[in-house]
Order: sequence, then C-alpha cells, then structure tokens
Amino acid sequence: MKKILIIVMVLRCMNLYGQTDNADDTEYIAATPIQFKMAFHNFGYNTLRSITHNYGLNFISAGLVTPCSIESGFDLYWRNISYNNSSLSSAGLLFLYTGFAIPVIAPLVLYAAGKNKYNEKLQITALALTQSLFITLMLQTPMKMITGRSGPGIINNPAHTRGLPTDNYSKTFNWFSFDFINGWPSGHTANAFSAAATIAEIYKDNLWLKIGVYSYAALTGLGVSVNVHWASDVLAGALIGYAIGKTVGKSFNQLLDNTANKDNVSLYFTPNTMGVIIYL
Repeated sequence: MKKILIIVMVLRCMNLYGQTDNADDTEYIAATPIQFKMAFHNFGYNTLRSITHNYGLNFISAGLVTPCSIESGFDLYWRNISYNNSSLSSAGLLFLYTGFAIPVIAPLVLYAAGKNKYNEKLQITALALTQSLFITLMLQTPMKMITGRSGPGIINNPAHTRGLPTDNYSKTFNWFSFDFINGWPSGHTANAFSAAATIAEIYKDNLWLKIGVYSYAALTGLGVSVNVHWASDVLAGALIGYAIGKTVGKSFNQLLDNTANKDNVSLYFTPNTMGVIIYL
C-alpha cells in the first residue's frame, strides 16, 4: 500500500512539474481582478524617472529639435507641403480624431478583456497605459500652457484657422498663453508614443506587436503634422512620449516578473487616506 501511495505521489509531482515547464510565459492568470489603484504603482518615481530617462536626453533633445527645425526652415517647408496638398491634410484628420479617442478607449478595452479572461497581464497592461497617459498629460500640458506656440495655419476647424500661403508662424510663441490644447509639443504624438513604448516594453518579445504599436504612433505623428502641428512639435512629442512609455512599461513589466526595484517612491490611495511609500 505504501508503495502504491509513493508511486501515485511521484506521478502527481511529475504531472505538476510538466505543467510548469510547458506553461506559456505570456499568460498570467489572476484569480481576482487587478485593482484599479495599481495604476498608481510607482507613480511618483516613474514620473521623475521619465524626465531623467536616458539621462534626460529625450527632454533635452525635444527642446533642441524645435529651434533647429525652425532655423533650418524644415518646419516651414513641411507646412507648405501640407498646405498645398489638401488631400494630405484631410487624410491626416483621421489620426487627429483617433488620437483623442484611442489613448482613453484602449486601457478600458484591455482591462475589460483581461478581467473577463482572468488575464493578469492584460489588466496590468491596461493600468500601465492609464498611468503613462496620466504622466504624459501631466508633463506636456504645462509645456503647452507656457510655450503657447502658434499653429501652422493649414486647416480650418473649431480650434485652428487656415492662414495665407505666405504666413510663417513657426517662430511665434505666445508665452504663458495658458492654452492647454494647442501648441508645443504635440499631445497626440506624445500620447501615442507613450502608449506604444509602454506596450512594447511589457510585450518586449512580441516583434509584430511592437511593429504595430510603433507604426500607429508614427502615423499619428505624421497625421497631425499635416494639419494642426508643426513637424518639430511632433518630433518633440515623440521623444517625450517615448521616455514616459519606456519608463512606465519597464516598471510594470518588473511588477509582472515580481522583480520590482524597491529603491523607489510610490503613492498609495485608500477610501479614507492617501500617502507616500518610500522603500529604503
């Protein structure tokens, strides 16, 4: 009888061991839904780390690329190509509108899908996208309000006015205009690249997904550069968004792997309290 019990136990252990070895590393099954408050995972640290990503070169380059683009005449050159090609600027309107909707809709859809399938990775990806969107808005909105850069005057819509062919507002900055919608950098592009970099970091082994999300981000930047933004607004937005998404994606990827660096600062919220956790 003891021999039979031992054999059964050995077979059971072999079965469990085989299941572990054959498990799909990309699937994370959660018994309960991931709480939304995890969207604030390492929020303070990730915000600061986004600015200093790559030793701050992304934000520095974003600031330098604009005067270089203005003085070289590239901003005006690209504006005139778009101005003289109405079909090009009209095609770009698709990404102008989707650029508002997708950053908000995508996290909701992914979270709902992950919750329905009890897939932890999908849920955490949704929360990572939520955080990257918050940080992107938090950092680029003050920049717009301070710089107040005039638009290229390519199209007419409620927020923009089509100018004359000879108009050149590339050097016009209405400092401290407090316009948080228009201006430098391109919010559409920053949001798109932060989302793309976040997903690419979490699914870093999925080449086709990375190609897809970065293609979407690039098309979004191209789309807004032919109607409502100067080319340098888009380049700056891409650099800033990439730094944010790379930072947030890496932080949440470590969370999935249970290898998060504890040398950080994190915000926490409960129904009755809020505070800061500092890991030493």
